[in-house]
Amino acid sequence: MELLDLLEQQIDALLGQSAALRQENARLRKEVETELASLVAENQALKDSLEEEKRTRAAVLGRLDALLLRLKDNAAAE
Repeated sequence: MELLDLLEQQIDALLGQSAALRQENARLRKEVETELASLVAENQALKDSLEEEKRTRAAVLGRLDALLLRLKDNAAAE
């Protein structure tokens, strides 16, 4: 009978550990989901910023090219 009581105690302890691990797992999943959502939003903001910088750079380079062309045409006319 003592062995059966011991087995019962060990099973109860294991079930308690299992329940605690399930709770911790659920908490960690929620934490990961929250962090992932934050990272996805930050990543999108960075992509948007990069695209804006690319557009700005292209516009600046276009204006510089136009200025250089004007200078070249002006120098050729003289």
